[in-house]
Amino acid sequence: MENQLANELFNIIKGSGYKVKLFTEEGQKTTNVDEATRFYAYDNDLMLTLRTEDNQTEVVVQAGSAFDVTKNKILLNTIKKATHKNLGEFTVRKFEKKIEPKDFAHQSVVEGFSKPYGTVKTSYIQKENARLVIKHTKGVNEEVRGSRSRHIHSLFIENSQGERFKFPHRYMGGAKAMAMHVNEGGTPYDPKGEAILSICEEIASLNRFVRHVQSNKLVNENNSEIVDTVRSKLAEHKNTIHALSTLKGYNNFQVSENNSENVEKSVDISEKFLYNTFTTEELNDILGKVGRIVAEKQEKDSMVQETIKDLYTMIESQTDLGITLNENDPEHPANHVLDEAEILTHQLSYLATNVTNEQAKGYFNTLHSMVIEGVSANDRKLIEAIVKYLGSNPTVESVNKEIPLDEGVLLTLRKKLSS
Repeated sequence: MENQLANELFNIIKGSGYKVKLFTEEGQKTTNVDEATRFYAYDNDLMLTLRTEDNQTEVVVQAGSAFDVTKNKILLNTIKKATHKNLGEFTVRKFEKKIEPKDFAHQSVVEGFSKPYGTVKTSYIQKENARLVIKHTKGVNEEVRGSRSRHIHSLFIENSQGERFKFPHRYMGGAKAMAMHVNEGGTPYDPKGEAILSICEEIASLNRFVRHVQSNKLVNENNSEIVDTVRSKLAEHKNTIHALSTLKGYNNFQVSENNSENVEKSVDISEKFLYNTFTTEELNDILGKVGRIVAEKQEKDSMVQETIKDLYTMIESQTDLGITLNENDPEHPANHVLDEAEILTHQLSYLATNVTNEQAKGYFNTLHSMVIEGVSANDRKLIEAIVKYLGSNPTVESVNKEIPLDEGVLLTLRKKLSS
């Protein structure tokens, strides 16, 4: 499947008239499509990365500053369809800088793990105070790219005393995160270790859900939003696990204590799928987890929209927010080189720091947290419009007089206020 998708991705890019350079997983140039995991369209500032781990596939599109995502939606949708057809996950990341080959150096170097080594049936990945042990179902062929990360039978983590723990999932990313945790003195049974295991368990469940609805052709216009919500949650979890395998990400990770009331909240989504193929106890349990994720998203969307409404009400009523902005301030967003994904969060954080109205400060902090977690495209557009407006009109005297909000955005906001 991996080779098939690699060839499809290559044909899509070449068919669009792009000039492409191919790279292997180790970052070496190649002319063999079957060896390639990175497809670098150097004349259009675009790169595709094909990741395959534990029989799970993901295509990550990295778009540089010169690549216009809006004008290339047809191309991106074609790549997305090819990925989903091969039961893979699809992610787009936009950067405010040019994509360079050095930006996709081999991940193992970034993560600080040693290159896999070992025998025909066992591989080892070494950390300073821990070791990841990989047992294979087939003999490792050193001439085959990535062979020590494939055909996984079981995974173990050893600490510096030689104590061994069997990782309960055949998920290399999760095992690396746990190895980092053990390397830093943790155990699989402490709060952080249990949090890593919980995230990995949910990744396994959500992966099975996506594969099930795709292979049984259950996705339609009535439930596609549910499937997209699951895909977004999957991407969020995988990004968390990937970050945990790096020292910086590991140190930044905080274990959250879930409120039991929130954990129990769920919605019945079974009626959204025309055919009852969720017949086993395991699939019914997975359906319940998806229902919880959908309920969480609905609750979060409602909170975001209420906050937008409340903030807009303050602006419309010309409440003095007490905003003081100084473009010479080193912390001003204009004085930072940020990726597109970071711009809005930095702007919200800066507004929260430079506003004297405590109610407005609370709204900015709430939106800052929600944007980090992820909001809908429409809600993000509304937040961006308000932030841009306040950045141009920081004082109460100029609100709604000099540079009014875009009429389309204004209409949408008013509809939200009246709903």
